[in-house]
Amino acid sequence: MFRIDASSIDKSLPVPVGTQLHGLLSYALAHGGVPYGSKLQSVRRLAAELGIAPMTVSHVYQRLRDDGLIEMRQGLGAFAIRDPKKTSAANALPVNALRGDIEMLIGKAERLGVPTMALVSMINAQAQLQKPRVGLKIVFVAIFEGPGREYLAQIKPALGAKDQAQVLTIDALEVSKEARQICLEADVVLTFVHRQREVAALIPDAHILTLRFIPSEQTRHALAGLDPRMRVAAITYFKEYIAIMRPSVREFAPHIADVKVTWSSAPDVASVIAQCDAVIYATGADHIAELVEPGKPCFEYRHAPDPGSLESVLVPYLAELRRDKIAEKGAARANPQLVETKDVGTR
Repeated sequence: MFRIDASSIDKSLPVPVGTQLHGLLSYALAHGGVPYGSKLQSVRRLAAELGIAPMTVSHVYQRLRDDGLIEMRQGLGAFAIRDPKKTSAANALPVNALRGDIEMLIGKAERLGVPTMALVSMINAQAQLQKPRVGLKIVFVAIFEGPGREYLAQIKPALGAKDQAQVLTIDALEVSKEARQICLEADVVLTFVHRQREVAALIPDAHILTLRFIPSEQTRHALAGLDPRMRVAAITYFKEYIAIMRPSVREFAPHIADVKVTWSSAPDVASVIAQCDAVIYATGADHIAELVEPGKPCFEYRHAPDPGSLESVLVPYLAELRRDKIAEKGAARANPQLVETKDVGTR
């Protein structure tokens, strides 16, 4: 059962406890803090531990259910939804499904007197012939454009050489019909797990695939290197996610006892920074660095695409899209009079 640290909810902050709880749980469910299939605490139990009204917890659970992050099972409670595309046991990864075939192929080559390195060269040559002959149109929908471009750069090694990928922001989708049309014409739209509902509401007919993101290696190392005597300011951009800042810092810096949290536009943000020895700010709150005096440790809490998600979710999915596209082209060549119609709402 997934349990919440009651200290993560700060009733002294001018942010409703329901907002804090929703942000904390949605982040944990989307970024891997809660394993798929885990049971969440009951409404009454969680309300009692946090000292808040059961109705508040019930409303948060309903929002999480509507977001597609949990399911309510009659008589059993709330559970993190298990993603059918992430049967994440190591043996379920696509590469492991080939191990038996690889061993058989090596054995056959040895029996025929073919050296292993010669076999590898043959496979490489064949792979060159089998490289994707079609490219895909891919859109990554980010929250902020700059970080979005960096995330896409980290995703690109998993894409094909002929794939075309670009970044759009949620804000752009809200105001630009052209941006929404680009998504509708794309083969797939990538975005964050906890933003799927928001993106789908803006482009309901687009084909959306969500990817999991985890704290970057640079962030983890920076947190681990903090002096345990430091007073740390953890600053979020979105007020809704203020409750995740303290546990996010302590996940990789459990030796830090004093963590003060606030948001980047709070009236007291300059005062909080002045009182602390180190400052950590969430993506999007870059201007916070300008308020920090020279010499004081200050860095961004940055995420990165989960390599496991890229390998076990994105790569097989793109391969399936390519196969479908090649099959469509083959069918069109076989029947030149066939008028191809594409319904972006189904695939």
